[in-house]
Amino acid sequence: MPKASSNPTQRPRKRAPQPVAETRPGRDALERALAIAVVVFGAIAVLGFAATLLHVAFRDGNDFFAGVAWQYAYWLPLLALPIMIVLVVVLVIMSARDKARTHRA
Repeated sequence: MPKASSNPTQRPRKRAPQPVAETRPGRDALERALAIAVVVFGAIAVLGFAATLLHVAFRDGNDFFAGVAWQYAYWLPLLALPIMIVLVVVLVIMSARDKARTHRA
């Protein structure tokens, strides 16, 4: 077993205790809800693109894909993507505002 060094630069430093972050239950819940909404609208957009491709590819050869419901899949990405972009911008603004607030304090 090697001996512990007497050189102070080679000793492990004692860490200062970490400050306890203040709790923000309302803001955290809102950020989580917005993040979940971004993921949901992203998934809706991706599924809308896939459904539109399926409808365009198979509408002539398969009666299942020729239905009216598949035509509405075209609108899913057109509606979900702008909503998702707005939610991402809101999340970024909230995060930047919070970071600036904690940086000043």
